[in-house]
Amino acid sequence: MAEQKPWTVLSYTRLIDTPYLSVRCEQVAIPDGPTLHDYYIIENFGWVGIVPVTADGCFLLNRQYKHGIGLEVLEFPAGGIDPHERDEPVLTAHRELMEESGYSVAPEDMILLAHMYANPTGAETRIWWYLAQNIQLTGEQKIDPVEVIENMLVTPQELLQLIATGQFAVQGQIAAAYMALERLGYLRSTFE
Repeated sequence: MAEQKPWTVLSYTRLIDTPYLSVRCEQVAIPDGPTLHDYYIIENFGWVGIVPVTADGCFLLNRQYKHGIGLEVLEFPAGGIDPHERDEPVLTAHRELMEESGYSVAPEDMILLAHMYANPTGAETRIWWYLAQNIQLTGEQKIDPVEVIENMLVTPQELLQLIATGQFAVQGQIAAAYMALERLGYLRSTFE
């Protein structure tokens, strides 16, 4: 298979420019193809998700309203990378776990699970997923004033049931759940 050539950016205009989110509109030339005059790219520092698991094997989930879809969702703790955390997303993982749940984890029990891209077609957003094993309730939630987060613990079987019934339905979260379930031995790997 031949390697594909990158597109050439002819010009761009920054439409939104904040410390946490930028959007640019590019004019791009596609090799051996047309020129696109309005190709939009979202820029940000990325975000981190944490799959938290207690010593007895229960998964910690958040129930939270998400205004983008106007619904309450079940998901793992997650949040945006702050500028000073750009080179060490694990710092975001520890911070977000504590902020959203009051739980913490020993540094050696925070394990990189995967690095993903949210939407490589129109965003530079990178995602780091961590598996936090042996979490312990050591504090209180310190959530943003606009967030209302209810924590709940579920067994691996309950997590799979929530996925199967569409109650745990955010796509990247589902991928992280299956990777964690496999890593923890709840699912058989076909690579063994």
